[in-house]
Formats: sequence, structure tokens, C-alpha cells
Amino acid sequence: MAWSLRPAVPRDVERIATVLTEGFESYRSFAPPGWEPPDPQAELERLRVFLGSDDVWCLVAEEDGEIVGHVAIMPSRIHPHPSDDYAMAHFWQLFVREPWWGSGVATALHAEAVREAGARGFTSMRLFTPAAQGRARRFYEREGWTPAAAPFDDLDFGMPLVEYRRAISSSV
Repeated sequence: MAWSLRPAVPRDVERIATVLTEGFESYRSFAPPGWEPPDPQAELERLRVFLGSDDVWCLVAEEDGEIVGHVAIMPSRIHPHPSDDYAMAHFWQLFVREPWWGSGVATALHAEAVREAGARGFTSMRLFTPAAQGRARRFYEREGWTPAAAPFDDLDFGMPLVEYRRAISSSV
């Protein structure tokens, strides 16, 4: 394992945004015709706001000073699609740059996010992922997530999403 994990710090925001933008660009391979990724500048600003909050936890994977992936969680009540379930965390983002796919980075980031959610007292988690993103869906299902309902059209994102959920405990 040449990469290592560490908590994100404010100076990481631009580099995390780069990983996020690359990840969204990869969605073009399965997105509906005419789909455009979220505006990179808007995503950078959203990252600045959320990562500046004590309620949001973010971990980065680094190799030789380069951020190769990140994961972030937040209470589902503060997510743009809020839930009134105060015991539910929202698994906000998990992105790994393509050269590190299959390296174990995603699995390690995921495990730490689930552990952190349990440590923060959450008893369940949810996430949204594109319905057509087979690679991510297979990963989440291997990690114990189950679809909560049929795919739904997210008009803001421009493609159908699937909500996944999983139970967690403080011993995870």
C-alpha cells in the first residue's frame, strides 16, 4: 500500500474538487445523451461550504502528496435532500481517481467512513448513486448496502439515481 489516509484540511478543497470533477466526467460513459456534469466551480463552492462545517467529515487518500481519492459523510438532515432522521448519516461522496481503481483505496475509505459514522452515534446511513453506475452499485452492494427503493429521476443531477441504505453501529 503506497497510499495513506488522513483527515482532509481546508487547503485540500481544490484538490478534492479536482478528484470530484474527474469522477463526474467519468459518468459520461453511462449518462443519458446530452448529460453534463455539475459545474466544477459550483461544486468547488459547495465543497468549501460543507467541508468548513464541523458536521461534515472528510478523509483523503494520498500517494506521494497527490490526493487519489476521498470520502465524506454528513448528517442526512443537512444534505441538500434532507431527511428528518437525526440518527441517519448521509454518505456524501466517495471518489477515487481511475489509476487507483481496484487498489483497495475505495474499500479503505468506505470502511473509515462507516466507522466514523458509528463513532458519531449514527445508526444508519444512506447514499445516492446513479442507477446506471454499475461499478459503484456493485461496490456498495458488496459493502453491505441495499437499495431503499426503485430508481428515481433527479432533475437537478439529470439522471436517475438509486438510494441505498445500510445499518451501522458504534462497533463497526
